[in-house]
Amino acid sequence: MERSPDHYIDPVQIERELAAIWATIDGQEKDSGGTVTRASMSNVLIFCDGEDQALDAADRIPRLVQHHPARVLVLALIEDQSNDDVQAWVTAHCRRTSDGAQLCAEHIELRFGARSAERAASVVRSLLIADLPSAMWWMSPRPPALTGSVFDAFAPMANQIIYDSIGWSDPRHAVLAMTRWAKNNRNVIFNLAWRRLKPWRRILAQSLAPTLVPGALHRIALIELHHGPHALPLTWLLLGWLASRLGWRPRQGVARDDNQLTWQFEPGPGAPGRVPIEIKVHRGDAGPARIDRMHIAWQGDSEVPAGFADYRHEGHHIRHFPGDTSRRPSSIPAPEQRLEQMVAAQLAHRAGDALFTDAIAISEAMDKVMKADGAATPDQ
Repeated sequence: MERSPDHYIDPVQIERELAAIWATIDGQEKDSGGTVTRASMSNVLIFCDGEDQALDAADRIPRLVQHHPARVLVLALIEDQSNDDVQAWVTAHCRRTSDGAQLCAEHIELRFGARSAERAASVVRSLLIADLPSAMWWMSPRPPALTGSVFDAFAPMANQIIYDSIGWSDPRHAVLAMTRWAKNNRNVIFNLAWRRLKPWRRILAQSLAPTLVPGALHRIALIELHHGPHALPLTWLLLGWLASRLGWRPRQGVARDDNQLTWQFEPGPGAPGRVPIEIKVHRGDAGPARIDRMHIAWQGDSEVPAGFADYRHEGHHIRHFPGDTSRRPSSIPAPEQRLEQMVAAQLAHRAGDALFTDAIAISEAMDKVMKADGAATPDQ
């Protein structure tokens, strides 16, 4: 969606421009005997870093509002915009419903430099539809909690903060910062990486269910996990979820190099033998940002045999290969989803996700026990 500087207006003209757009759409529909409906289930703020990301957001908005009609405000931080000006641009996205009516949603873009973030935030406050919930989709690759005053200017207006940890340059520091920020603020936070993990959580829960493999979950002794570049936040969350469900607590962790992390966890209540769980995480140098494969092994005793299970992400499925040859392999779909589809799905869930909250709490504890190879373990 290309725009020239001539298309931008002063923010004080936004409401007038919107009124003109609606008058035009209404007129066109009346001439053809149709009707038009202005649809908004919420206010959605989309924070973008730079021109290219703002254009990317504009391309995604029609699909977003198709699933979740909203008043959308794109907040485009333009680093080379050194003055205090805030520029605006408005349009509407319409689609024809099955009964022939036009269903339209508003799209407002604000462009501003870092120095004018507070002024842009004031404009945003005046444009929010008062009776609707507000959410902020943080499209920027920079972690929200590490962005400082720019994030602080807009976050208080949002009931929910939606972000994506894939691609963070320093995921350990960023995960810790977001967890701490969430503790000190009432906003609901949601990481799109959590939604990407749903197939992994499903297949682990199904394949290791006590009805199928009695005793396996409480006797896990080893997990080896391999992931692609930029997928450490996925790994961190999946291990946090597993540990929180089984009552594990991290005892120590070592970053052996840029490509390998290890942890030891204390087993949960009721685990026989109280043998620590060893976790090894390996990062590949190439490939997609995802968890590629996983190996889980458990100990046996006089009543339960030892065993293992392997998991691999292959194409659009995650496949389970049991070590017990009497059991058949299984798989579940792991389809790729567009960002805007994941965001639209999350916008329908305004309350916090207790499982996600528990997982990031364990993730924070995992970071606290982590040390570089050869360094002293910090006191806990």
